[in-house]
Amino acid sequence: MKKHLIFVLASLLTACMLLTSCGTQANIASNAPVVAAPIKTDIVIALQGEPSSLDVHYPDDGNMYFVTYNVYESLFKMNGKTLKPDPCLATGAKKINDTTWEFTLREGVKWHDNTEFTAEDAAFSINRIIDPDFGSQNLSDVNTIEKAEVIDSKTIRVTTVGPDPILLKRLTKLDILQKAFYEGKTTDEVTRVAMGTGPYKLDEWKTGEYIKVSAFDNYWGEKPSIKNAKFRFIEEPITRLSALKTKEIDFAVNMYPEYASELPKVFSAIGMETYWIRFNQISGVMKDKNVRLAANYAIDLQGLADSLFLGYAAPAQGQMGREGYFGYADSVQGYGYDPEKAKILLKEAGYNGEAVQIISERGRWLKDGELSELIATQMTEAGFNVELKFISWNEYLETMFDKNKMPHMQYSSNSNEFFDMDKTYSALVHSAGTQAGMKNAEYDQLIEAARVEMDEAKREKMYAELAQKLHEDPFALFLLTLNDLHGGAENLNWTPRQDSKIYISEMSFS
Repeated sequence: MKKHLIFVLASLLTACMLLTSCGTQANIASNAPVVAAPIKTDIVIALQGEPSSLDVHYPDDGNMYFVTYNVYESLFKMNGKTLKPDPCLATGAKKINDTTWEFTLREGVKWHDNTEFTAEDAAFSINRIIDPDFGSQNLSDVNTIEKAEVIDSKTIRVTTVGPDPILLKRLTKLDILQKAFYEGKTTDEVTRVAMGTGPYKLDEWKTGEYIKVSAFDNYWGEKPSIKNAKFRFIEEPITRLSALKTKEIDFAVNMYPEYASELPKVFSAIGMETYWIRFNQISGVMKDKNVRLAANYAIDLQGLADSLFLGYAAPAQGQMGREGYFGYADSVQGYGYDPEKAKILLKEAGYNGEAVQIISERGRWLKDGELSELIATQMTEAGFNVELKFISWNEYLETMFDKNKMPHMQYSSNSNEFFDMDKTYSALVHSAGTQAGMKNAEYDQLIEAARVEMDEAKREKMYAELAQKLHEDPFALFLLTLNDLHGGAENLNWTPRQDSKIYISEMSFS
């Protein structure tokens, strides 16, 4: 019995020693330093197509801009929150008189070949894009500039053809190129190369597959968190979604609203695209103001925003553009959905069921075909005899820009990179505008006067007056302003900008 008791006590002592030993090992393990996984510094971005060029002065190409925003810089950069120009390669602007400005350039800026940025580069770039023989597709954005001259190594003088109250905004869209690299070369010779001052430099472009950029070590500004970026070309949104889910990519541009719930992370903010339909006020049934008003009352904009875009769009408020644009009139409100009022207006106009042709296309803008079909249906329900016709993109451009081929109504979308109503009214309302469907001397005079008015308060008042007139006498069927909608990896950090630009330097991973 005594031996048995000794055996039991010995066994318990051994067990306690083992438990104590295990406990000690556990404590040691729990106190060991935890090695954190390294934070990602490389990103793969899926674009919806391959750029046509990297000569940022020549094409107006959305796929190109996703790359070039990160490689090139301008004298001024749009603030993504205030929508006003901030200094970039220029640090100061001095107005000598209403048509002459002097700009002080930033010290210590290097090109990607590590040579110094000078006034010669800035003046060359401005004169290159405004040269009509160069044939820039962006010439209309900067054609108020007459010339640029070098004053000294860090000062240039810019002369405009008349007073230009939005010159600094125009300069946000005029990227600066290295004179030594680009001078004497055609745009075809510099299509696949880039020499900028931006935070990223071009490394490689493999046709049909990708473009690679990497952080520039001698960049003058804040060094970005992401060191390397690859832009892949993935046309179909569903394929971009799949690539996000499988972590083949980290960011996908321009996703469909239907996919938002499946995206690992949604990045969305109000964008710059406003859908509209131009009225032909020169000939045909849409010359009558009441018929044009009836069309605006016939459309359930909120219903279309909810059903087609799942809330990632908002009704236009009886005018083009959106809040935040200079000259946008808060006093003007949307027409509202009132098909009965539309019928009354058609009756007052003496409308007798004449055919109203709507020209549209499919695939250029998000859900353009579906939206066109629903608009045609709602106009028909309000009493219009609608003939909707879809045409090819080339034919579409011909009818939009050749006023001899202008249909009664034509679907389109408008963006405004300057966030100033001059750009919209000059293109869509002024008789000389490239997309205008009207001729009205009173409106032309108002637009021309506001365009050269240097007093902001007076200018704003002019635009408020014009917006009210165009609400009562609409030049368009004002439709929807779309949200930008992008998808990203769960650990990607980024805040969408009000100007819709995507800068890799503003991104990071957790």
